[in-house]
Amino acid sequence: MFRIRIIFEKKGWITFLNHLDLPVLFSRAARRAGLSQEFTQGFSPHPHISLGPALAAGVEGVQEPADFWFNEWDDSCAVRWNDKLPEGIQILKHAEVEGPSLSKLATAAIYRISGVGFELGSDALETLQKEIARTGILYEASIDKGYAVLTVGDLEHCGAGNLVRSLKEEGICEGWKDLHLIRECVGTWDAETGTILPLI
Repeated sequence: MFRIRIIFEKKGWITFLNHLDLPVLFSRAARRAGLSQEFTQGFSPHPHISLGPALAAGVEGVQEPADFWFNEWDDSCAVRWNDKLPEGIQILKHAEVEGPSLSKLATAAIYRISGVGFELGSDALETLQKEIARTGILYEASIDKGYAVLTVGDLEHCGAGNLVRSLKEEGICEGWKDLHLIRECVGTWDAETGTILPLI
C-alpha cells in the first residue's frame, strides 16, 4: 500500500465544484488512468482519501493538499492520472508520505483577496483583521497593490465565507461577485520561522 500526497491546483470553472465532490472526481480519473486505489473496510467501502481543509466554492486553490492510498504506485501513475483529470484541476507535485494526517498538518493558509474593478484599502484590511481575530487565528496581514494578503490559522473556522460577509457588512462590497479570492497555499504554521511549511 502507498500513501500518496498530492499538491494540486483548482482554477477556472471547476472552482464552483463542491469540495465534497472532489473524492469522486479524483477517483474516477484514477480509475480511467488504470490506477488501483485502496478501499476502506465496512458495509460501504469507498476509496481511501483524505482531503485538505475545505475550499469554498468559487475560490481558486493554487496549492491544495490531498492524500490518496494506492495498491501500486510509480512516477508514471501521476502522469496518467493528470491526463484524465478535467480542465482546471492539475496535480503539481506528489510524494509518498508517512506520519500525521493532513488534518493535523494543514494548520495555516494564505489568502489573497482583490476587488473586481476596485482596489481594497486599509479599511478592508482592518475589517478582515477584526473578522479573523473573532473566528480564527491571524498570523500576518497586509495590503499589496490593492490585494489583501492574509496568513490565517484555525482553517475550520476561518473560511472565505466569513471574510466576504465581513466586507459586505462594512459596505466595502456587495458580496462574492465583487471579489476574487485565491488560497495560495496550505501548510503547517512554524512559529519559529514565522512561515508556512509546505506539506511536501
